[in-house]
Amino acid sequence: MIKESVYRDLGHTLLRNAWDGYNAALFAYGQTGSGKSYSIVGYGSNKGIVPRFCEEIFQTIEHRSGDGVVVEVTFSMLEIYNEIVKDLLNINHNESQNKNNSKDHKNKKKGLKIREHPTKGFYAEGLQSFLVTNYKEMEERINEGTTNRSIAATNMNETSSRAHTIIVINLIQKSKNSTGQETTKTSSINLVDLAGSERLSGTQATGDRMKEGVSINQSLSCVGNCIHALAEKAQGKNVKVPYRDSVLTRLLQNALGGNSKTVMLAAISPADINYDETLSTLRYADRAKQIRNHAKINKDSTDKLVKELREENEKLKKLMDSGTNGLTNGSATPINGFALSPDALKEAKSKWEEEMKAAMDENERQLNQMKQSYEERLQQEKHKKSKKKVESQKLESEKADNPYLSNLNFDEQLSGKIIYIIRKGANIIGKAEDCTIQLLGPSLQEHHAVINRTEHGKVIMERCGDDCRVLLNGDPVTHKVNLSHNDRLLFGTTQLFVFSHPDQKLKSKMTYADVTFELAQEEIATKAGFAVNTDDQSIEQALLNKDLLEAIPAVDEANAISEELEKFVRFEIMLVSPQFLGKAGERTEVYVRIRNIESGQEFEWTKDEFLNRLYVMKEMYQNYEAGEEDWDLPAVCSLINTICVHLLTCQLYSQDRDPFLEDLHRECHIGTVQVYLQSLAFMIELKEQLSINDFSGSEVGIINIEIVPCDEVGNEYDERDDVYVDSPHELMGRSIHFVVKINGCRGLPSRFTDIYVKFRIFLDEEDTRTDPMSDTANPDFNFKKIWTFKRVTQQLVDYLKDGFINMQVWGKQSIKFTNIAKQNTGRNTKQLFQEELDKQGNELMQGFKMNGRVVDPNKQSIIVELLLMKKQQSRQQQRIENIRRLVETAEKYRKRKISVQLVKDLLFTTTPEMADALIQQVPEDDQYDSMKASSGLHSSLVPSIALIISLSTRGIANQLSGVWVK
Repeated sequence: MIKESVYRDLGHTLLRNAWDGYNAALFAYGQTGSGKSYSIVGYGSNKGIVPRFCEEIFQTIEHRSGDGVVVEVTFSMLEIYNEIVKDLLNINHNESQNKNNSKDHKNKKKGLKIREHPTKGFYAEGLQSFLVTNYKEMEERINEGTTNRSIAATNMNETSSRAHTIIVINLIQKSKNSTGQETTKTSSINLVDLAGSERLSGTQATGDRMKEGVSINQSLSCVGNCIHALAEKAQGKNVKVPYRDSVLTRLLQNALGGNSKTVMLAAISPADINYDETLSTLRYADRAKQIRNHAKINKDSTDKLVKELREENEKLKKLMDSGTNGLTNGSATPINGFALSPDALKEAKSKWEEEMKAAMDENERQLNQMKQSYEERLQQEKHKKSKKKVESQKLESEKADNPYLSNLNFDEQLSGKIIYIIRKGANIIGKAEDCTIQLLGPSLQEHHAVINRTEHGKVIMERCGDDCRVLLNGDPVTHKVNLSHNDRLLFGTTQLFVFSHPDQKLKSKMTYADVTFELAQEEIATKAGFAVNTDDQSIEQALLNKDLLEAIPAVDEANAISEELEKFVRFEIMLVSPQFLGKAGERTEVYVRIRNIESGQEFEWTKDEFLNRLYVMKEMYQNYEAGEEDWDLPAVCSLINTICVHLLTCQLYSQDRDPFLEDLHRECHIGTVQVYLQSLAFMIELKEQLSINDFSGSEVGIINIEIVPCDEVGNEYDERDDVYVDSPHELMGRSIHFVVKINGCRGLPSRFTDIYVKFRIFLDEEDTRTDPMSDTANPDFNFKKIWTFKRVTQQLVDYLKDGFINMQVWGKQSIKFTNIAKQNTGRNTKQLFQEELDKQGNELMQGFKMNGRVVDPNKQSIIVELLLMKKQQSRQQQRIENIRRLVETAEKYRKRKISVQLVKDLLFTTTPEMADALIQQVPEDDQYDSMKASSGLHSSLVPSIALIISLSTRGIANQLSGVWVK
């Protein structure tokens, strides 16, 4: 019902405009998981806007049959990933292009080229457009495009949430007017599913230049810049709209600010953890609402359109023949006054001629299409459709009679789209062209595994070598294994499949559950030793599981790429408690540690930062696989080169471009210590030496701190001041002052320098920092600062009773050239990886510790309890001594009646001096005697008190005190 309402408000309105002859566009924007693809395409029986839109097109055509209008509907589908445009309905063209590029190492995979036509604007050269006559044909084209998208995602390690998908529908209505002249009304409809936008907000939040280099962020950012500029333009400001900054904005120029009626669908998440991204999306949408397009009906006579195309081609031919390229007046002097070198002029002319030739070819294509009758084009499409139908039926028939592999993908829409039939005999799996099943990706070998199907129906699999990683149901394959229906297979680090065996399924009495990508990844994680808790149904645990299942295969892939590219970098997963990060009350977070094996440097990245770098790693790996000479970056091939670059003050280049390298001057979180404030709640000083623990919970050093109550000018209280309180609630309404001292740290790792400590107390909005200390692992900070609270509130009391100060130790890692020289002895990354594992056992599992070992709160509690007991014992002893002296003085002066007020004053007196002053009033106890009527004390009061004091057991004392009160 909701989807029907959304379509009625958005899709139906666009379609009505399209029938009127206007161009139309709809694009969905929002973070991954917010429902963009579900709204645009849908899933299963829940149809999204696109299928409903297409269905209504042909319903309208049927309804309008007989009105003399011939309607042609053409369909195209393309994808933009990393600024590369792929035709999803002509995957064979893309593949052949890739293969050619693999042979020619000097050519880089560019996909379809984006050209600029003098009249129609930007377009993708060579994009296939197919004539469709009913909704079923269009649905088949959508499924075909989704399948091809899945093939590209599987073989090139791409993620659908990182790619933009554009469906282009051309609605052409031909009719004859009263004079018999044929007119054509054309509408171009763009339906766009943009990539997830959460990485963009991460870029803005952290300012990480590496993230800005990722193409997906670039294109989304460019769309935002165009929308901003168009909104400014709508308000009358003279601004330039930066359409040319990305492939996406060039293709969407008409949709964003040209001749088009455009709708933006803003998909947002209701979860509070996505608040920032939701707010960003709504701001994006608000800007888009301010844009004002000036759309017009695209209606002209067919003869006029043909004439214009021919005239334009003639004009372009004359320009080509004359050699006037728009840059010069036929000489080497440019029109704009700037001189060009001969090489630059030659290159500019070559590019201009290439653009002109492409425009002429596009005009010719349109002319030929207009010359063809509708029936001729329809006959061609039927022939293609018949051929595809035969292939599809053949595949379905083979699936019913043979075992096969089908792919699993993070995106449900892309799962089950790739089918590999297991034929009788040996089926070789690997990267080589002679393999039966050719797979690409990190850690895949030329010949990786063999699946043998026997005459008796058994299917047996084995590896081709020890270096070939294959997982069967999460377990490593080390010898020959029999495959069973529903087995999960992982080849390398990215190629995940489920094995289906129709005969076994029919003969078996078992009930098989559907295998999903999440289920297979949970199984792999569990078998690897990661405790993915599926029993805990809390939101926090569900989010942690989601992060883990996203990070685990990504880390495996990054390690495989590092190994193949000889980057000498290893990645491992860490779970970090919120206490370590100073985020008390929040959930455990997934981090990734990067360790450079050559230098010993270690850095911790957030999951999002790691994933953003991973996309650049994969792009680098794809260029390497394609055989490009410049797959690696100049002067960035090793850490030694990086150091040299830094010495030449050119570090920004390597930092921005190589995803495996980290800025040498980046500050690192060395460790954390939690200082509990319970003693301060009783106004007792705390002087402690506490452990500093790193992300994994290991002790990396100690810190000496002091927290001492003081007066407003910083004079510290001692025993003589006696500011101790029996209960923290006694502080309510009072003012308190205390000084925090950080004396220094000892035993920190020697690789760190510029070490400092930062922390926040109570409601501080900014960090308090010590001065950084260099060239020592035992820094002396001698830090001292006073905190003052003029009125203690219940919130502050609770913080002092149960809270802690999260002190974080930070520093920078120093690099020693000798370490690199000693370790760089010709061993490759794989050998160094294995040495690391042999030396430390399973290094990955050592880094994976839930919450780690923070400062032991029990240890600090025991210390505080001892301090409290000592204070309480001292105070009770003082009170008993005061009463004893009172009794002795009363007996000396033969006073048998003492007022309650005097006793009460002595009980609440905590210093000997004040007790002396009160006891001196015993001989002159007239003022207390005047209170005799209200005191209710017997004449035997003094002997009773003396007896209570002298008794050794608390029980007897309590009984006597009860009698005395009566």
